[in-house]
Amino acid sequence: MNNQTANTLDTKDKAKFTKGVLVGGLVGAATALLLTPKSGKEMRRNLSNQTLNLKEKTLQMKDEAKLQTRLGTMAGKEKASNMMGSVKDKTSQVASQAKEKMNAMRNKNEDSPSSAKVQNDPGLPPSPEATKQTLGE
Repeated sequence: MNNQTANTLDTKDKAKFTKGVLVGGLVGAATALLLTPKSGKEMRRNLSNQTLNLKEKTLQMKDEAKLQTRLGTMAGKEKASNMMGSVKDKTSQVASQAKEKMNAMRNKNEDSPSSAKVQNDPGLPPSPEATKQTLGE
């Protein structure tokens, strides 16, 4: 499994865990408040306080999740940029090697005596090099 897939799974697992913690916290708080013998005013105040605390925790978790997402996105972009750079470098290396081999082959063909013999054979059409020499290129 590659690193990016592992990060995606970790993020999903964290989201599920966070959701479970929130739901469990709500159920536990509600159960504790409802089963505790208190007056109506005290119960409403406690419920209000618990709701505010839960809301603050949820907002903090949301901000943390956003931050983790941004960090993951930045890391992914950096990795993709690095990969593109290495692909470009490799492509330019291969292209320059191909040009060098083509030039070596041209030089070898120009230097060999058999190529001159083939170029002067009246039964064959002229080679591209012979045409270039005729045209003055």
